[in-house]
Amino acid sequence: MSSNNSKHVQTELSKDEYEQFREFAREHGLSLKEAGHEAVTEWIDRQQQANPNDRAFTVLDELEASSLPDTAETDAREEDDLVDEWDGSDETFTLADEPPMES
Repeated sequence: MSSNNSKHVQTELSKDEYEQFREFAREHGLSLKEAGHEAVTEWIDRQQQANPNDRAFTVLDELEASSLPDTAETDAREEDDLVDEWDGSDETFTLADEPPMES
């Protein structure tokens, strides 16, 4: 990188953050300067790939907002038309809407 085209960035880290960063750089065979550069460019790349306003990230919030009120409860055990209680026997059972099995 030419010094005419580069800018210097400075930040502060806690003692723990600094030690983790220094260890990361050492494990990857990088100087602190190289590790810092790699960290910044990786962060920029990730930010450009993920758009937090993308519907994929907001659809759960939309579903939560349109969900049933907190007081609504559903318990399949109370829905006689959906579930037959198992009586402990080994006999097979079918749900009300299943077509009969052909022999």
